[in-house]
Amino acid sequence: MKKSLLKIFILLTISTLCMSHEFWLQPKKFNLQPSEKTNVDVFVGENYKGEKVDASKFTISKMTHYAKNIEEDFISKISTKDSVSIETEFPTAGNHLLAFNNTNKFIELKADKFNEYLRSEGMDNIVKLRKQQGKENQGGREFYQRCVKTLFQVGKTQDDTFSKNTGMRLEIIPLQNPYVEKEVTFKVLFDNQIVTNSLVLAWHHKNGKTIMINKRSNINGEVKFAIENQGRWMISTVRMIPIIDSPKADYQSFWGSYTFGFY
Repeated sequence: MKKSLLKIFILLTISTLCMSHEFWLQPKKFNLQPSEKTNVDVFVGENYKGEKVDASKFTISKMTHYAKNIEEDFISKISTKDSVSIETEFPTAGNHLLAFNNTNKFIELKADKFNEYLRSEGMDNIVKLRKQQGKENQGGREFYQRCVKTLFQVGKTQDDTFSKNTGMRLEIIPLQNPYVEKEVTFKVLFDNQIVTNSLVLAWHHKNGKTIMINKRSNINGEVKFAIENQGRWMISTVRMIPIIDSPKADYQSFWGSYTFGFY
C-alpha cells in the first residue's frame, strides 16, 4: 500500500514538474557598483522559487550583454558543468541587460493534462484552435524554448538599455525604467509583432513570500504593473503556435521572462 502511494506521489510530482515552466535569470545582486562582481544563475521552478537548471538538457544559443553602446557575447563566460552560471562585472555605470535563449526541448502530455496546462497558462489561441480542429481529446506534443532577460542597475546613471529589443522571438520590453518609475508598462512582442490578450504575470518575491498578479495585454500588446522597490520581480508570459508538417511535435512555445530587483 505504501509503495503504491509512493508511486502515485512520484507520478503526480513528475506531472507537476512537467508543467512548471517558469524559467528566469537570477543574479546574486541586481544593484551594483561599477566593477563589482556578481553571479548570475539560470533558475527553473514554480511561484518564483526554484532551482538551478540542468545545463546538460539543452544548448545555449544566446547569452548577450547589452549596455549603452555595448553588445557583447557572454556565452564564453558561462560555466555549464552542472548548471548555467556566470560570474561577471560591469565597469561602466548605467543599466546593463543580459538576454538568454536556448534550443528546443520536447514534452508530450496526455489530452487532459495538456488542456489543463493550456488553460492555466492562458494560451487561449491554442485552446480555440484545438476545438476548431476537433483535437481536444488528443495529447499535445510540444517543442519549447526560453527567451529570458535580466536588468541590472550599476551605480546611479540611467539610460534606455532597459527597453532594448534583443531580437529574440518573444520579447518582454518595459517602456519605463523599472529602477526609476513606480508604475511600468510592459510590451509583449512575438516576431516583432504586438501580442494582444496575452496572459502576463508579475511575480514579486519579498521576505520569503511571493505575490503574483496577472493581467492581459491590451490592443497595443501592453500591460501596466505597480512596482514596489523592494525584493525581486519577474514579468513573464508565453506564446504558443502550431507547427505545420512536423513528425515530432504539434506545437512550439516560447517562454519569456524579465527580471529585476532591489538588492
